[in-house]
Amino acid sequence: METDENILLNRAKKLAKSQHRTAKKIDIRCIEFTLCGMSFAFEIQSIREILRYNRTITPLPFLPPFLIGVMNVRGEVVPVVDLGLYVGLPTQEESKKNFKSLIILQKNELVFAFPCERIVRIREFSNNELQPSIAAQSQIIEHISKGCGRGGITILDADACMMQLQKSIVAG
Repeated sequence: METDENILLNRAKKLAKSQHRTAKKIDIRCIEFTLCGMSFAFEIQSIREILRYNRTITPLPFLPPFLIGVMNVRGEVVPVVDLGLYVGLPTQEESKKNFKSLIILQKNELVFAFPCERIVRIREFSNNELQPSIAAQSQIIEHISKGCGRGGITILDADACMMQLQKSIVAG
């Protein structure tokens, strides 16, 4: 006959085995934000900083409509891009009034600021969780996205986005 001590020890071993979980592999850490009521994200390593949208933006003539203007960030002139307008999301003048934050991306010498409605949270994904962006809202989103994650979030490739923007501004 088993003793109470042996019974408890056996139960503990079984519970320890059944609760053994493998750690989730994290390939992508990103900041989720909302734009035109939709969820997007940029990978954290591409984000230089996040600021409040309370800065003076100086409009410049003869630029593409998605380029709102430029702003001064600690002595550096940074172009400000309306990402929603750039990727072809249905935007209204009202949505621009809802901008609360600026996400500043940087890759080497290339820097852009993107206003957004709200910074939501940090999200983590593994590459195998992402779905292809075949049903992307626009061709530009399809070209600059890494894929879609749970909850309908579109993860944007910051490097591809900035390179596309640079080409569009130079060509435009």
